[in-house]
Amino acid sequence: MCHFTDEQLMAQVRTMLSHHPEDKVCVFACNWCSYAGADMAGISKLQYPASSHLIRTMCSGRVSEEMVLEAFRNGAPVVLVSGCHYADCHYIDANRQTVARVQKLWNKLERAGVRPERLQLEWISAAEGQKFSQVMRRMEELRKTVTAEEMAHSREALKPKPKAKKVPAKDKEESAAFRGEL
Repeated sequence: MCHFTDEQLMAQVRTMLSHHPEDKVCVFACNWCSYAGADMAGISKLQYPASSHLIRTMCSGRVSEEMVLEAFRNGAPVVLVSGCHYADCHYIDANRQTVARVQKLWNKLERAGVRPERLQLEWISAAEGQKFSQVMRRMEELRKTVTAEEMAHSREALKPKPKAKKVPAKDKEESAAFRGEL
């Protein structure tokens, strides 16, 4: 599998949510376990809602804070980050980094007035097609509880803050001299 760049993953998020985002669950699934768990659910002919749209990443640790926020900014009612169980991470302990990142995001969402439970974290192995199916049904139930007002608030509250322009040192000196500070 090709390793996607950040911009390619962000483009997948934006494309997925470009039409009727309110009807979709954005799922970041690690290649080795969660994505394979979805495959197992399909092979086993297990039913789960069609609202789940998967973005395949090599590892749950690959899912950045910015990717999750981009999903919410583009109208995702619910986002799931899913990866290998702790002892089974193909990248040793990257999923532990995922836990820290998601906890930080939960705090950020709460401070922004966004329900933190709209971001979910699950460990699903390649053999757990049944669990994948159950989690997707649970995500669909959660999606149904998110109102249009909440999605609109998320889009606005999670907009990136404009970065302050750096003033060259020479301009700072001239400005300070103008104000009589030198």
